[in-house]
Amino acid sequence: MTFTGTTTRDLIFDVGASNGDDSAYYLNKGYRVVAVEPNPASVSLLRKRFAAEMGSGSLSLVEAAVSDSDGEAPFWLCEDVPGWSSFDKVIAGYQGSRHRSISVSTCRFSTLVERFGIPFYCKVDIEGSDRLCLDGMTEAVTPPYVSLELPTIGSAAADTETSAMLDRLKTLGYTRFKLISQVTYRQPSGRLAAIKARLPTSLSKRLTLLDRRLRKYCADEDFVFGEESSGPFGEETRGTWLDAERVRRVIAIIRRNRDLSDWYDIHAALPRDS
Repeated sequence: MTFTGTTTRDLIFDVGASNGDDSAYYLNKGYRVVAVEPNPASVSLLRKRFAAEMGSGSLSLVEAAVSDSDGEAPFWLCEDVPGWSSFDKVIAGYQGSRHRSISVSTCRFSTLVERFGIPFYCKVDIEGSDRLCLDGMTEAVTPPYVSLELPTIGSAAADTETSAMLDRLKTLGYTRFKLISQVTYRQPSGRLAAIKARLPTSLSKRLTLLDRRLRKYCADEDFVFGEESSGPFGEETRGTWLDAERVRRVIAIIRRNRDLSDWYDIHAALPRDS
């Protein structure tokens, strides 16, 4: 297939579909969805949950993990928290969770594009392996909107990975960025992040819970977000779009906070005239 660079504007890739909460939201907004998920238990759940949508063709289920090659690879299945299943054994075993190795099918991001087209938005949440999806994109094959999970706070490796992720997004042509809390679905203010960074961890957690009660964005019209939802995307995300350096500064403030009760997604958008 020859890529034309044309975006399929009613198409979304849900890479790391897990229990399908995000796919359900995108379907509710009228998009066609490609749900990508390697965990056999999650795949079974998705088949049952979206049987009608798969029958109508509005949802396509790809039973694979996005990687740098098409084939098979070892994958760590987290038995206690399926959403922590990962290519990374440490993530799958987080907080002592039971985990075991299985073999899963893998596919490149470009393989998904060849099959389905360039999506309007690509949500990526594949537990420490988001760069595998990002590295499969090119300037000719780039969704107008993309989101990725911010690497785990509190380690030098996470800082390096975050910097590389932002550099890669800039190389692909993304110029607008937001850091969206997965507790409130809003962009944190630099002032609040700085206050939390100076507090003891216990007090910071209390402030996070208070912030959630006061500011949680729970629903989009008639759709109520599930516990594992990533929330709104694109122009519907709350907060002002930032350039890469400003979002780096907000991340740097957050990095000083050892409170892990909040976590974040990086949303990126191409220039408006793209």
